Amino acid sequence: MSLARTRAFVPFLLVASYLFYGYWDYRFCALLATSTFIDYYCGLRIADAKRREDARIWLFLSLGANLGILFFFKYFNFFVDSAEVALASLGVDVARRTLDIILPVGISFYIFQGLSYSLDLYSGQLAKPERSFVRYATFVAFFPQLVAGPIVRARDLLPQIQDGPRNVPFAVRFGGLEKVIWGFFLKVGLADNAAAVVDARFANPEFYNALSHIIGLICFSLQIYGDFAGYSLIAIGIAQIYGYTLCENFARPYFAIGFRDFWKRWHISLSSWLRDYVYVPLGGSRTRWLRMRNVVLVMLASGLWHGASWTFIVWGALHGLLSVAEDGVRWLAARSPVPLGWLTRGPGRLLLIGFMFMLVTLTWLPFRAENMDKVWTILSIIAAHDFSLPTGMQQMTSIVRVAVIGSVVLLIDALIEMGARQRYAGVNVIVRSTACSALVLLLLLFGSFGNRSFIYFQF
Repeated sequence: MSLARTRAFVPFLLVASYLFYGYWDYRFCALLATSTFIDYYCGLRIADAKRREDARIWLFLSLGANLGILFFFKYFNFFVDSAEVALASLGVDVARRTLDIILPVGISFYIFQGLSYSLDLYSGQLAKPERSFVRYATFVAFFPQLVAGPIVRARDLLPQIQDGPRNVPFAVRFGGLEKVIWGFFLKVGLADNAAAVVDARFANPEFYNALSHIIGLICFSLQIYGDFAGYSLIAIGIAQIYGYTLCENFARPYFAIGFRDFWKRWHISLSSWLRDYVYVPLGGSRTRWLRMRNVVLVMLASGLWHGASWTFIVWGALHGLLSVAEDGVRWLAARSPVPLGWLTRGPGRLLLIGFMFMLVTLTWLPFRAENMDKVWTILSIIAAHDFSLPTGMQQMTSIVRVAVIGSVVLLIDALIEMGARQRYAGVNVIVRSTACSALVLLLLLFGSFGNRSFIYFQF
């Protein structure tokens, strides 16, 4: 590759990424550029500071500016509404102060990505700053993962951007294409078919009995996994086709045997971000009580990161409290006179996986519901124990599609979990292309080709 083409590639990638983002709403390209420039400039000042106190000032400037942007666009109305409700409960009537604010797509992702750069420079995790604004801006705006992650660290992606374009072997490009196809299969085949079942139940919950809502919650578990893991795979696959490596974001989360295990498998880039930049600075696990407090605080932060609503905060609190309860069970099990190791092996492990899936599925209820009233409505219907099959069950086609595609996904994930997957280099290209063709055929047969955006675009 010629020197001129090498030098032109990164600016071309930057322009392409901004065109990609601007296709949604060009006005918010300026916001993306503003956040990028703040972190770039503060990063230079942090690295060049002679005293630790000066570096801390520039770090706080970066944190304050970016979190201020995030607060205004994502949380301003939520906190104003909550304050109005609290004052009204005390008999104080105030005029409505909320603003008509459009939430920029992907703002939580690129804000957290930029903050990790400043924090890593300050802590020494990143040896030196990026002196080229074009390369740094490309790191922030890199189009495959810009709007819905994974949240990539500067120390992982910036060196790849600095190296420029490279000759990517065919096997690597083909591996990226496989990820893209599997991601689209998860999104269009699994998630969108499940969405048809889920949306109907949450739109009119009173029309469905307990069994229908349990089916709906299971379908939402499959929907959000297929939707978000599907996007992550598409992003990782497209980056791989171009010769870039992004971090893994999902590792078969519904095979987890506990909440600690679940968060090592689900949205890995966010959970590791919160671990490194929130959990550890708060004191980590230095004592058992400190760990309990920090786990709850981190999960509350995770809930608030996902959305400006009490439903997300309740979801985060549930995961935090259940994680603390799990730690208590682990503590008691370690001191039990009866050996309990069988629970993590064979049939015992399967029981734990099933129990964990049930708990995670139940906690998805406040995540999906528009408000807490709908949460209580659905819970009360489930508590009524009406598990009869309705006459002429609606949406049977979608439910059957979800069952078929979910079984395919479960089988493939189970084989991978058991270590049955062969490495790309050891698999014949004909076999791999045949597998891709089979997935495309299943996609055409069972895909729900509507106009459903990815769930995590709203975050």
